[in-house]
Amino acid sequence: MKKLLIILFFLIIVIFIVAIYFPKNLKNNSNQQLANVPADKISQTSFPPILGIHYKMIDSQTATQNKLVEGAYITQVIKDSPADKANLQEEDIITEIDGREISKLDKQSIYNLISALKPGSQVNLLIWRNNIIKSFLVNLKYK
Repeated sequence: MKKLLIILFFLIIVIFIVAIYFPKNLKNNSNQQLANVPADKISQTSFPPILGIHYKMIDSQTATQNKLVEGAYITQVIKDSPADKANLQEEDIITEIDGREISKLDKQSIYNLISALKPGSQVNLLIWRNNIIKSFLVNLKYK
């Protein structure tokens, strides 16, 4: 019986030591691996670029009823954002992003399209404003 208690006690101590040591060891390994990744790679995966707008999608039915075009209707331009610096305005409607028509895309698809671009890159937007299509070049930045 004493041998069984001694073995059990020893086993508990071993489990306790392993439980404490290995999570720290794994954490240190992940930090070491992260230190080997270039900063620009970390930034791209952690912080996608932003345009700096809030928008709602306008479908064909809504566009026809309101004599508008299909696209991303800008409801808000965030101050000092790339969109603000490019002079985009509330009530503008984005119809194309880098030559890609967005009338059939959903809100998430447009977000994914912008997020896939590299921060610091330029994107060409076709904007419908006051019944006129204008082209805007926007320099993207991180969130």
